[in-house]
Amino acid sequence: MARIPIAREDDPATPPEAREFLMRVKRGLGEVFNSIRLFANNPRQANAFIDFVRSLRHHNSLTPPLTELAYTTGSVTNGCYY
Repeated sequence: MARIPIAREDDPATPPEAREFLMRVKRGLGEVFNSIRLFANNPRQANAFIDFVRSLRHHNSLTPPLTELAYTTGSVTNGCYY
């Protein structure tokens, strides 16, 4: 079974680019989730993804309630009940 390594910012074996990405996330969120640690295996794509999510969340013309409604509608449409 193939496994994706989980990068850690305190591991000396973690490449500098991945460590920088993880520290960016930690500064922004206050913590780093394991799902984000998986993204750190490709820091270039990870940064692009984080920038994309940030633009959706913070740079749209929807009010916070409408943004939440859009997220909920997308989740229901895709069968993501969590």
